[in-house]
Amino acid sequence: MKEKAIRFLKRIKDECGNRETVILFALVVAVMYFPVWGGYLFYAIFGWKWCFAAATAYLLFWAGPFTPFFPLCVVITLFLKKVIQRCRRRKER
Repeated sequence: MKEKAIRFLKRIKDECGNRETVILFALVVAVMYFPVWGGYLFYAIFGWKWCFAAATAYLLFWAGPFTPFFPLCVVITLFLKKVIQRCRRRKER
């Protein structure tokens, strides 16, 4: 089991090794965390208390234990990477 986990982590590292994938990962994290930073931004600009409450609730949920935020972001990133690769292959044909 330990060997499978190590192989899996090495594969993820290899997949995320290029610059394009790192940028895509950063975009996925930014979009997934938009309710947090967007809520705090709207609260700072407009003073809407419900935005602050919603942002805090979202942050507490995803920052809590047993919530797979970063693994979910990695999965979404790798999925989008495959979709982009397929689209590029289709354009080349």
